[in-house]
Amino acid sequence: MKKFVIFPNLIVKPEQKSNPYIQDFIRALNEEKDACVVNPSHKNPLLSILFPKNWGDIFVFNWFESIPDFKYGILQSIAALFFLPLLVICRKKIVWIFHNKRPHADGREVLKKMLGMLIARLSTLILTHATEGVEVIEKKYPYAAHKVHFVHHPTKNRLPIEYKQQIDYDLLIWGQISKYKGIFDFVRFLQEEQVNEWKVCIIGGASNQIFQELKEIAPACVTLVNHSPSFEELGEYIARSRFVLSPYAPESVLSSGMLMDSLSFGAKVIGPNVGSFRDYAHEPHLKVYTFNSFHDIKSIVAQNKDEEISLSDYRSFLEQHNWTHFIHTLMELLTTGK
Repeated sequence: MKKFVIFPNLIVKPEQKSNPYIQDFIRALNEEKDACVVNPSHKNPLLSILFPKNWGDIFVFNWFESIPDFKYGILQSIAALFFLPLLVICRKKIVWIFHNKRPHADGREVLKKMLGMLIARLSTLILTHATEGVEVIEKKYPYAAHKVHFVHHPTKNRLPIEYKQQIDYDLLIWGQISKYKGIFDFVRFLQEEQVNEWKVCIIGGASNQIFQELKEIAPACVTLVNHSPSFEELGEYIARSRFVLSPYAPESVLSSGMLMDSLSFGAKVIGPNVGSFRDYAHEPHLKVYTFNSFHDIKSIVAQNKDEEISLSDYRSFLEQHNWTHFIHTLMELLTTGK
């Protein structure tokens, strides 16, 4: 039985919305007959795994280089810098899931660089969900190039039985509304270019200040919904939209849970020409389109707005790369290294 420690394993309150990646990861490991997760959820997930009673054989770190952006980020970073070498001394295996080219938030760059260099050096295995992630590791941490592997972001199948015919929106942008995601930049583009032929819906949770700032610059073609939708609601919005748009800034993004969740509902997706968006633009089972600038979106919409997806093709892709497959791949890599 392989005992795993998953970081960060935060306590999620019923009223909170969180990235489901960690909970899905834990659930999939616990469903595997030869694996289990031993660290409980905690309001301070790094502090909780510093104590040996919560140790396993394998430590999986997600967003490790972003620890400086967490609460008490400086103190947690110092603890992490000492903790990782201790795990190596104790002969624990370390897996680094490399999600982003760099942390989304700015600041504390020296600490982030130190943490990235340390985990690249000391990890047993590095996994990335975009082929570009392999290139980034090879360039930034050439001494770790032999440890990095591309593995598809795990998927779920939420496909509808059939599609509704009513289309209310040309473009749907969903998820937490944050400035780093490029949403403000896209709305300014619509305003400056006087794009009024599209119906755009932006739905997601946001602070009152952020939402008000966005509302002030949004043209009439944009519908704003300050609400974090359930997956059931999201499926309805996607079914009523021609495309899901990810206006993410390409400087940091590699893989995207938003992309994979959108595909799980059978969405046609438009995203930046980087990372997993670029990977899946070449995947014949999917309808993913990429842009180098917002101007490219005009031709993408015009040429592909009436193109239909194949539910059977999407289903084949989603089932081939589900969480069970991901866990099996992880276990095999831990055993064989290849």
